[in-house]
Amino acid sequence: MKKWLIIILAIVVVAIVVRIAVFGKKSTKEAVTLDIAVEAMTVAKGDVVMRSELIGTIAADKTAQVFPETMGRVTAILVRDGGYVAKDQPILQIKNETVGFEFETATVKSPINGAVAKILTDVGSMASPQAPVAIVVDFSTIKLNLNIAETNAGAITLNKRIKFTTDALPTEIFDATVAEISPVIDPMTRTVSVKATAVNPRSRLKPGMTCRVIVTTAEKIGVLAIPRDAVSDGAVFVVMQDTLAERRSVKTGLVGDEYAEITDGLKEGELVIIMGQQRLAGGEKIKVLVRK
Repeated sequence: MKKWLIIILAIVVVAIVVRIAVFGKKSTKEAVTLDIAVEAMTVAKGDVVMRSELIGTIAADKTAQVFPETMGRVTAILVRDGGYVAKDQPILQIKNETVGFEFETATVKSPINGAVAKILTDVGSMASPQAPVAIVVDFSTIKLNLNIAETNAGAITLNKRIKFTTDALPTEIFDATVAEISPVIDPMTRTVSVKATAVNPRSRLKPGMTCRVIVTTAEKIGVLAIPRDAVSDGAVFVVMQDTLAERRSVKTGLVGDEYAEITDGLKEGELVIIMGQQRLAGGEKIKVLVRK
């Protein structure tokens, strides 16, 4: 009886092994013959652009420290922080307590039109011509203080119109004009100092805000261009006969932020694979979705 059980078990094990071998080979064969799904686009002429982001700070066009003309004790502050003052408008009053001046009262006036950025004293404090008592800023026009890498300095020229955004108002785009370019390079940062100006009629742009400027550092117009990610190790994959992938070496010119210029290896109208090429080595059967 035991002998028969052993024989039956052996038959079952052999049957299972054969079944696994047969169906395993079939599955493997089916996997090999499956077409690889890829996305491709038609090679055409276009623009290749390289841009650089500059991060800077907004400053007031004019900033003035206000000094009293005589020594005295502050008796009244006439304008608070943020208040607008015209040129020669009194900001605070002081009383001269020096012996012989019979407690004369004087006013400290603003030297420019603008807003009071900060009052630097309090009522009852002593003031003197050696220390400022207030800061007044005029930011109806603002300055953008920027730095650009020496390798990209040629992208900025005097009177060039630029656009910028701010972290405080990220959805709005503002215009500025390049007003100053330093003739020297900072040896520590290897950058060039650039200043631009912009009008600020509603005073929405505040001194101290962070600004961001996008400048075009290189550009090729009307050249053979494909997405830069389609090129890997100096080669691309091209769709052949609608069903096969061919690995082909190419030469690139300007490689921009999104596209790369192709100077040799591709022709206008060919289909180049732009997604799914990581699974290819060349010669595979593919299923192609063409991007319009």
